[in-house]
Amino acid sequence: MTQSLAAVIVTFGEGGSRIGGLVDQLSRVAQRVVVVENTPDMPTPRIAGADSIANGNRGGLAGAYNRALEHLGGGTDLVVFVDQDSDATVLPELLADPQVAALLARSDVAAVAPIYRDRATGLRGRPAVLQGRWRVEHLPREFADIRQTTMAINSMTIWRRAALARLGAFDEGLGVDHVDTEMALRAAAENLSIWVAGAHVFDHAIGQRREWRALGRTFQTGGHSPDRRRQIGRNTALLAKRWGWRYPSFAMLALARLGYETAGILAAEDRKLAKLGALGRGTLAGIFARR
Repeated sequence: MTQSLAAVIVTFGEGGSRIGGLVDQLSRVAQRVVVVENTPDMPTPRIAGADSIANGNRGGLAGAYNRALEHLGGGTDLVVFVDQDSDATVLPELLADPQVAALLARSDVAAVAPIYRDRATGLRGRPAVLQGRWRVEHLPREFADIRQTTMAINSMTIWRRAALARLGAFDEGLGVDHVDTEMALRAAAENLSIWVAGAHVFDHAIGQRREWRALGRTFQTGGHSPDRRRQIGRNTALLAKRWGWRYPSFAMLALARLGYETAGILAAEDRKLAKLGALGRGTLAGIFARR
């Protein structure tokens, strides 16, 4: 049985005025499309083929997701969240994949995602997999089958609406960074699985990434501003404190993420002192936060 799909596009800044083509792409496979204008002080946009609402960045990206889900109410089985800079041309083939369809029909599955490829570096993502309480692995950059993961970025991820209803609202206290990480941890705690389909790849921009090499390996740095680095540090430390008791492996992953951010700033970015200072201040804020 074919399941009905809603698509949610969150826009911020100048890019929100150039999403007509993205709406057209999504309208071909989704029964409903909702555009959330998340730029502060911007009016509700009018876009043909989509329902439009304005959120004004209340609760950050998490707030935009929550307002969209409230607007949708019931009526669709699945929802896909799409950032304004994501390439959605992969979505029809992803939905047509029999293995993906079979997973999305299972009550123990939370979501299925394609693999993202960074627009700046051309590198595919490597989702993290928590192996029990103490071990972390990352999926390889190149694979063509469908594999279970713990983490997946939210853009272009197809969620089962029943799973989202069970997990509850996205955490608006996090704002932007690690909103998807926190929801993925909730899914793991509820024994709801997340899968990534390595044969389906979409282009996506995360920050202003740059490649750098060490010990014969290729890495990529985020290129985020000091303000975003502060939020990354805060949310990483906060989630490590919140979930580390249940998943020590995630606490180790969070510590490694902070080290990776630090190494990338030192190796390949400008404004090093400002970004390192912001990352450190954010980390301390997350450690001492009460929630």
